[in-house]
Amino acid sequence: MEEKYNNATPQRPSGHRALDGQLVSVDLPRYITEIKSEAAYHENGKNAITVFKSEHATTTLVALKNGEKIQSGIEEQHLLMSLYVIEGSISFLANGKEEYLSVGQLINYHHERSFQASAHADCVCLLTVIK
Repeated sequence: MEEKYNNATPQRPSGHRALDGQLVSVDLPRYITEIKSEAAYHENGKNAITVFKSEHATTTLVALKNGEKIQSGIEEQHLLMSLYVIEGSISFLANGKEEYLSVGQLINYHHERSFQASAHADCVCLLTVIK
């Protein structure tokens, strides 16, 4: 298996990290601190970092300030989506059904349609999408 890495960018000069490989370790506390300290989080109310990405799966750590939203478009089809709440609380809306999640809760979504998640407090979530 070929290992894949993300390169450093001006926004993340220490951003060189493994994204895919036989074994990819992720230091969530470090990345939470990092994304919450970056200008994007303070200026836009949200920020994220991809911590794993393969041909069929992507895991992204997302920080949202109270009232901010994340959503997929219909063009972003997936087979399974999982959202795990690490900090705060969030509501998840898909197919007209809304679920409220707080710390330690996980929602799985089997569908190829869009979803929307809205923060009810500053929150951090781990979003995994399987295509």
